[in-house]
Amino acid sequence: MKLYNLPHSPYAARVRIQIRLQNLPVEVLAPPVPLRTDAFMQRFPLGKVPVLELDSGETIAESWAIMEYLAEVNAGNGGEGGRALVPADALERAQMRMLGRYADLHLAVNALFPLFRAAMGAAGETASIAQGLRGELAKGERLLASFGEGERPLHLGDVALAPTLLYLHELSPLVGIDDPLDEYPRLAAWWAWVNSVAPVREVLHEVRIAYHAFIEGLSAKA
Repeated sequence: MKLYNLPHSPYAARVRIQIRLQNLPVEVLAPPVPLRTDAFMQRFPLGKVPVLELDSGETIAESWAIMEYLAEVNAGNGGEGGRALVPADALERAQMRMLGRYADLHLAVNALFPLFRAAMGAAGETASIAQGLRGELAKGERLLASFGEGERPLHLGDVALAPTLLYLHELSPLVGIDDPLDEYPRLAAWWAWVNSVAPVREVLHEVRIAYHAFIEGLSAKA
């Protein structure tokens, strides 16, 4: 299998984290044709990365669909020497999906995307963006509290959320928030926990480097 990926993409990063956690035989490559071209759209109908290309030539887009597919096709939800990333318990699976949806439909849409637009120079009200960020982080704090206390294994929801929070750390200073988790102890503890897992920490470090290289490249073109 092949994963077509951009090094600074938070959505591709979550799949790369899973690949390392589960020791999956997936080759990570740059897209074979340029993005936003007719050729790319013809080969990959949704027109975005990441894309997983199977050995049969069929493709799967959207990071969450890729992650669940990879988990389902690996015996026991773990690769050779890897770890299971989908809970066996139905409630825990639902909580896993809730965390993933929180990352994609709440935190990214209402906080990360406005920050990205600000980073790209789009006009925006800084106070409004900061307020939106705090509101979404408060949701995450309540969500984690609703899951209850106690240790649990890492799952796909955690993998999905980690790159989004990395970017919030990188971009929140644009709106005057140096530490976005300062007022959210459960999220801060969760962040420390996921960063204690070597494959997560390593991929997040790679994303941070790639993001800064991407920004420097844009500045050089300006």
